[in-house]
Amino acid sequence: MTKRILFGFSAVAVLFIGLKLVQSNPKSASNFKNINPTVQYVGNEECAACHEDIFNSFIRTGMGRSFYTPAGAKVIEDFAANEHIYDPNKNFYYTASIDNGEIVQTEYRLNKQGEKIHELNRKADYIIGSGNHNRTYLTEQNGFVKEMPLTWYTDKNRWDLSPGYHSSNMRFSRKIVEECMHCHNSFTDFIPFSQNKYNVPLPQGIGCERCHGPGQLHVQMRIANKQKPKSNIDYTIVNPKHLPFQEQLDVCQQCHLQGEISVFKQGKHSTDFRPGMALSNVKSIFMDKTLETGEFRIASHADRLAQSACFKESTSLTCITCHNPHVPVQEHTRQSFNNRCLSCHEFQALSPANDKEYHSTSANCIQCHMIQGGTTDIPHVNFTDHKIQINKSALKDPPPALEHSYKKPLELVNYFLEAGADAEVQKGIAYIRYYESRHEHEVYLKRAIVLLENNLAVQKNHADGWYYLGRAYHLLGMNAKAEEAYGQVLEFNPAHFPGLAQAGALALEKENYIKALSIYNRALIIYGDDPVIWNNIGRAYFFADSMESAVKAYSQAIALAPDYANAYNNNGELLLYTYKDTQHSKDDFLSCLALNPDHMYALHNMSNIFIMEEDWEQAISFAREALAKNSEFVAAYGTLATAFQRLGRMDEARTALLRILKFEPNNIDARKILESLSY
Repeated sequence: MTKRILFGFSAVAVLFIGLKLVQSNPKSASNFKNINPTVQYVGNEECAACHEDIFNSFIRTGMGRSFYTPAGAKVIEDFAANEHIYDPNKNFYYTASIDNGEIVQTEYRLNKQGEKIHELNRKADYIIGSGNHNRTYLTEQNGFVKEMPLTWYTDKNRWDLSPGYHSSNMRFSRKIVEECMHCHNSFTDFIPFSQNKYNVPLPQGIGCERCHGPGQLHVQMRIANKQKPKSNIDYTIVNPKHLPFQEQLDVCQQCHLQGEISVFKQGKHSTDFRPGMALSNVKSIFMDKTLETGEFRIASHADRLAQSACFKESTSLTCITCHNPHVPVQEHTRQSFNNRCLSCHEFQALSPANDKEYHSTSANCIQCHMIQGGTTDIPHVNFTDHKIQINKSALKDPPPALEHSYKKPLELVNYFLEAGADAEVQKGIAYIRYYESRHEHEVYLKRAIVLLENNLAVQKNHADGWYYLGRAYHLLGMNAKAEEAYGQVLEFNPAHFPGLAQAGALALEKENYIKALSIYNRALIIYGDDPVIWNNIGRAYFFADSMESAVKAYSQAIALAPDYANAYNNNGELLLYTYKDTQHSKDDFLSCLALNPDHMYALHNMSNIFIMEEDWEQAISFAREALAKNSEFVAAYGTLATAFQRLGRMDEARTALLRILKFEPNNIDARKILESLSY
């Protein structure tokens, strides 16, 4: 942006054979009536009224205890040890504590002298995870739900960074999107078009209707008839054991088939899946073809099971063959699991090559044939690999790294083996989403562009495909093509909120402020509580010299998201460079830095304030901090040159000016000042 004022001067491969569990059907073969999207959910209380024993057992399972508030939750964490977790990549320390009965996580930073120079505290509003393996904590502001940096790992009895944070520390800003919430909680009142805003309070724990479908018809029928249906099967409510094989698997796979990335079909969302449907009608799931043989994910039960000979040779092996989802897994005895194995594998038929002591009715089948170990996505857990392995040597694979290293690009494959232009568009979208959420490797964008360009010629009205093609172009700096793609999005779907948001951002980058405001105002009609949109509206007004409107927009962004560091900085720039209001702008810059002490522009803006106040040493200190974030930040060298010149430190001033000319050889102001210092 040309109008941003930056003071320079004062004056290994798994072959996915048998990858999918079975051929997915285009339509469900089930006859259950509550698949109909008009049937309403009724909540756990209605289920418990008639099924009290089952309900009381279920709420003790990991699913039943998947999401809850800290209030009243059993304390399993060690707060007394006051463990401090250090992230060397971001140079932050973290600790968790109990303060007036509330769980609080603290982020802080120390200087070289060991003095605390930054501290940020946030309380946990929700806990995600049963605690069987771990607990992660969420914070909520104005309905926006975000993850916190520390997780309690029960298996290791220790605190550490939350999953994914070792490679990318998102601090207190990781958004809990609808898909994440869907697999860890009952159906929530998600705000459409937001990324992570919900009507609160949130429900607590996965409910009965996740596996049985909405209960409205069932409750109405039972109230009206007050008796069980004459048929052995009640078609008003799904009982998974009566579903066709694939649909039965899909009930579990909606959450226990994570893959590397999933992409919902155009117009579909996580809540569109109902038990009895084919999961592949709602979303495509992509696996890593290059995943090492011994690696598995925390939610990879289904695809690991699919690689087992037991599964491939069976026509009836599903998740509920071994698991009763109404009973906590800890209450399943070893013998109950062994009995499931022996129901197929008779003792007399077991391999005579093995010692008979191992093949007895008292042996532990799981211990020998299902490895216990760590996962590649969640550190410090001891989990059961659901790939049933016959060759014991296969169990000697080395344990996985703490987290997936992202050292090389992966290759995505479609789990359901979908084919055709639509499937290729889904794959292209998957690569871009993987780039944005996991691993910023340019090869993913290039692969996606090839897939999308080739297949959108057939799937011309695929608005989501055009949107992600635009994102790929945009991220690669191919702005003319990005603008064309976003135009296609809005032609097919004028109310495509992400398309409007990105088209507005592109217009803002191209300094077409009137167009940007027009697009953003269209977006606000669809969804008016997006703080990023309001912040960008403020920037557009600022660059268009409409300062009062800019202040209102920034204020709205901050009101919606009090932790929005960029909005504080942008408002501070307006106050400083337009109104010369050093005091209130300083407050905004300090608010920004309290939230993000590494905010380069806020650091630089603070150095400019001290230039105005002729506090040269403070100006130098903040400018150097800004340069520590980006050694090519030219404007900060300009601030240094000004301060050094005023202090009579001419050699240091010359050095700063030469650094400017290294990066900007045609910088006339820097050249003139350098020449003046030579006299």
